[in-house]
Amino acid sequence: MHHCLTMIHPTTVDRDYGILNKAFHHITDTHVAHHLFSTMPHYHAMEATNAIKPILGDYYQFDGTPFYKALWREAKECLYVEPDDGASQKGVYWYKNKF
Repeated sequence: MHHCLTMIHPTTVDRDYGILNKAFHHITDTHVAHHLFSTMPHYHAMEATNAIKPILGDYYQFDGTPFYKALWREAKECLYVEPDDGASQKGVYWYKNKF
């Protein structure tokens, strides 16, 4: 399990959508738990998130940037993705922020 926990560090982050958290069944503010336990029912996600935060420690990622600002930042900075031609496995992609 330790290997799985360290893999999520750079790939996912919890984000607070305020009043929309409930409308989205907390998928945005429990996104890290969702990536660790993708088959877990959404109604256990808050409980799981609270349980894994102390276990993950520094590996747990939360971005407190308001979602509309984060959306704009990602739209500006992540312009496209391209495959890693040198990868030994298919499906490895990298984002590019320059043309």
